Amino acid sequence: MFFDDVKTLYDLDAPETHAIKVEQVYSDFRKGATPPVDLLGYAPLRDVAVIDLDTARPLSTAKSGGATIVKLEVPITEDKQSAHLKVTGVLDDAAYKIANGVLTFDRTVKGLRNTILLPAGWEVASVSQSGTVGVYQGRVFVALVNLNAENSYRVVITARKKS
Repeated sequence: MFFDDVKTLYDLDAPETHAIKVEQVYSDFRKGATPPVDLLGYAPLRDVAVIDLDTARPLSTAKSGGATIVKLEVPITEDKQSAHLKVTGVLDDAAYKIANGVLTFDRTVKGLRNTILLPAGWEVASVSQSGTVGVYQGRVFVALVNLNAENSYRVVITARKKS
C-alpha cells in the first residue's frame, strides 16, 4: 500500500436517480502499452473517459478479453516509468437510494483513499467506517482512508435532508 496513490471520488447525484459520478486518479506502473482499467472491473461505468494527466490528452479504451484496457501514447518499458491517469464516468447503482427520507450509499470500495460527496442539502447521519466528515463548496463529504491489509471494504453511509 506504500505505493498506492489511488484516489477515488464518488460524487452522488440525487438519490432518486441512483447515479454516481466517479472520478479516479492513479499512477499505473505496469509494463506495456495497454494496461487494464481496474476500476471498471468493480464499478461498471458508463460514459467512460480516460485522461493522461502528464499530457492532458484523452486516451482511447478498448475491450481485451473481459477487461477494458487503455491505450497509452508512451508504453511503459522501465521500472522508473509510470502513467498518471484519471478515469471518469457514471455509475448506476441501485444500492444508492432513498427510502423513508433516508439517503443510503452502500458499496464496497477499493483502494487507499475514497471520498463520498453527498448531494447538496444532505447531512451525514451515520458512517459504517471511520472517516473524516467535512464540507466542500457547501456539500458534505466523507473521506475514508483504508489502513487495513485488504484492498476493499464495505461502506454504508446514511444521510438526511438538512432542516
